[in-house]
Amino acid sequence: MENMTENQRASNLSQFTYSLKWQIPLGLIFAALNIGVNYLQKFNPLPLYMDTIFTITASFFGGVCGAISALLYHITTTFIYEKVPLWSLVWIICSLTIVIIIRIYIKIRKKIEIPDLFLLVFLISLIVSLEGATIFTLLNVFTGYNEDSQVKFMYALLSSNSISAFISALLPRVPVNILDKAISVSIGWACYKGIGKLISPAKKA
Repeated sequence: MENMTENQRASNLSQFTYSLKWQIPLGLIFAALNIGVNYLQKFNPLPLYMDTIFTITASFFGGVCGAISALLYHITTTFIYEKVPLWSLVWIICSLTIVIIIRIYIKIRKKIEIPDLFLLVFLISLIVSLEGATIFTLLNVFTGYNEDSQVKFMYALLSSNSISAFISALLPRVPVNILDKAISVSIGWACYKGIGKLISPAKKA
């Protein structure tokens, strides 16, 4: 019975690790989709990021797929699309962290069910919020970077009341990330399940 359990776990894990012949092209496609969603987000008045939906989708297919999606999205938006300073690439850490969280979670659990999605949302939101606040604080100190993201209003309100830059950057990020990642993880998981039905079998790279 124990051997059967191990075989089942190995089978479940293989469902989340596609061969590189799928991971590489899918990573390119998901990066392009991320850029498109981020562009449309500029017309959305809601304080959401919506820049990791397809990085999350890609991460369910494999670590390489997720990394390609994250890297190309940030490189493209930094140098071509938004034309922001080179140091803005540091925000790629948050996207790559999401990839790592999902892949480690899958390696440990070897399956994803509805309760797992809730836990992923919590883990990603908490860790990325801490990372984002840390990155902002360091950029603020060394480059004079001012908050210009979806949390700028709350940051300005908190910081104007003598609250530290780190706490002012962290507190508004947590609820925004929870809502943002709840949407992103749900859509990403649905996309993975849908696309996964068209690509078979899922073989370990």
